[in-house]
Amino acid sequence: MRNRKRSGGGSTWIRRTGRALLLLLVAAPLVGAVLAPQARAIHPVGIAFDPTLANIEMRVGALEAEGRELTSLYANELRPLVRVLSKRDDASEAHVKRIAIALVREGRRAAVDPRLLMAVLLVENPWLELGARSSVGAVGLMQVMPFHAGAWGCGGDDLTDLDINICHGAQILAAALRSAQGNLDAALLRYNGCVRGTNTPDCHLYPFWVYRHAGLAWLTNPDADRNWELVSSPEL
Repeated sequence: MRNRKRSGGGSTWIRRTGRALLLLLVAAPLVGAVLAPQARAIHPVGIAFDPTLANIEMRVGALEAEGRELTSLYANELRPLVRVLSKRDDASEAHVKRIAIALVREGRRAAVDPRLLMAVLLVENPWLELGARSSVGAVGLMQVMPFHAGAWGCGGDDLTDLDINICHGAQILAAALRSAQGNLDAALLRYNGCVRGTNTPDCHLYPFWVYRHAGLAWLTNPDADRNWELVSSPEL
């Protein structure tokens, strides 16, 4: 009987460990790119592994905490983006998830809400075509002008690269928000390059187009965050 009690306790610990590892294995392919620095902190490179039971239990606890963070991140930030982007025609699941991860990662880095970035993206490139070019030469998902390439600390200047392009777009919008002192209308017009409306007809309506995709109530009411749902709009 004593041996069975020991075995049962060990089985509980093994199941607990297994659940934590399984959760990470399932979630990591989708959101690992966002939380890579935290994941590396669990077992930093160059630090010897301590096989003692206390150390193993500490690492299991860290894995479980990481798993909860991954689950929360997916539910609160990635899943709403994936759900909306998946409604676009001819967009593969892998492409949609990669866009969503980049929006969350670069939104955090630039201190711009990923949902605002997605609303801009859906105005700029509703077809989600990475190689799309506008009549004035803007490139990619958030339609970045070539003269911006390499100027925003995005690890490269290839605007046809999904991650580099969204990084540029997020940083440009963040800079526009700072220049406009938080005035969202003015910042969106700056992002669009709408100064006198000579390049794009009716560009002064750009903020309205973004609001139609994002939902004006969410953008102006932080308390509505929990109930936020992207507003579907017809093609413009």
